[in-house]
Amino acid sequence: TCELFGLFGILVQLFIGLWCFLVLVFMWRLESPRRSFLTWVGDMSKQMVGAGWGHCMNIATAVVFGVELESSAANNQCVWYLVGFLCDISFVTFLCWAVNAAIRPVIKRKCGFDVGDYEGGEAESKDANSCSMPPWAIWTLQTGIWLTIMSFVKLTVSVGVYFGQDEVYSCLASTFRMLGLCGHHRAQLLASVVVIPVVGDAFQFAVQDTFLKNKPAAASVADAKEHSLECLRQQESDVHSDSSD
Repeated sequence: TCELFGLFGILVQLFIGLWCFLVLVFMWRLESPRRSFLTWVGDMSKQMVGAGWGHCMNIATAVVFGVELESSAANNQCVWYLVGFLCDISFVTFLCWAVNAAIRPVIKRKCGFDVGDYEGGEAESKDANSCSMPPWAIWTLQTGIWLTIMSFVKLTVSVGVYFGQDEVYSCLASTFRMLGLCGHHRAQLLASVVVIPVVGDAFQFAVQDTFLKNKPAAASVADAKEHSLECLRQQESDVHSDSSD
């Protein structure tokens, strides 16, 4: 059976971590308008922490399911890791998107900061406490919120996987057999942790970056222009009012 731990397994996992970082750098370089470096570092580090946490949860789930399930025929950790990863890119990512979209305006209204804003929310918040928070404190709160969302959604999906374990495991195990991976533990590890995640992680980060990153500066400029126009209209109204008097 394939196991995730060991020197080769750790090296494989370090490689996929480097790949995740390079994907985020590539996406940032393609942006227009591009976020400032410090803002991107905040967004990137939040995603990397989340990806690391999700990876750890997938490993924990793979180990638990591979060891604790009654059937000895369903104890391949690489299959279980792949189950968790495929659930991430097909269910967890979009459920996290939905939860984030639901609570983001609530957090902004109640706590005075936005999920992607590291500047303290001076322009949008009238709460003195939130405005005085340093960027690192806001980043820590945002990351904690993101990890909480991920953990809740991942746990919910894992419960569903547990009840459908026979069908889910047998489907992927059959795929391994058709590809001739049975008996080749390193090939199974590479397929589960590198080959498929190379594409899946790029897709997942592209989706997550759309709702975790800071708002583009263009939105702020548009808001400022609208505010200026409103002020001009008000001034013209006041002038006409004075003239009529």
